[in-house]
Amino acid sequence: MVIWRPAQGRSLPTSVRGKRTRERVLAAAVRVFGRLAFSNATMLDIAREAGVASGTVYQYFADKADVLRCLLADLDADLRRETRMPADENGRLIVRESVLRYLSIYREYSPIYRAWWELIEPSTEFTEAWIATHRGYHRDIKAVVETGQRRKMISDELDPHITANLIVAMYERPTYARIVLGWDTDLTDEEIADLMTDLLGGGLVN
Repeated sequence: MVIWRPAQGRSLPTSVRGKRTRERVLAAAVRVFGRLAFSNATMLDIAREAGVASGTVYQYFADKADVLRCLLADLDADLRRETRMPADENGRLIVRESVLRYLSIYREYSPIYRAWWELIEPSTEFTEAWIATHRGYHRDIKAVVETGQRRKMISDELDPHITANLIVAMYERPTYARIVLGWDTDLTDEEIADLMTDLLGGGLVN
């Protein structure tokens, strides 16, 4: 789980105007990171994109890394809330809607994913954030598999840990290649969701 808190000397806005300004800064940062890449972006770029003074950005965030941390926490929360993949009463994973929501969120945050990938190697705090997000996915899917096995709906021959690893990989890598790298752009989200449903929806049933 990715957690963000205001840096020392900063605080969350309390007024409606302040909250709107902060949200405008975050939205501007997404565009700036997408256009310039994280390494080239500056706080001044973000301020100009948001239409505010640079001091206003610093009022809420210590630096551009702090901005990215906040965006990653929002991304992680959205993913956890919107893309859970439960099993139905027959042990089949309910896949399609989860995949469609995942693709939608990934597309919305694609500039953030690009920025994130810039900072994963060599290992940094953002590497740890990446691991934490994927560990959460793994834990949730592993729990679904184990519950299905206890109820005799999913084959006992499946290793829950390995199965969860493979499902996480099936979500992440094709989506990154499709949305961030632009590969297989001729496929619709619905076609991707149907394929994932075929691969996962019935493949775990005992």
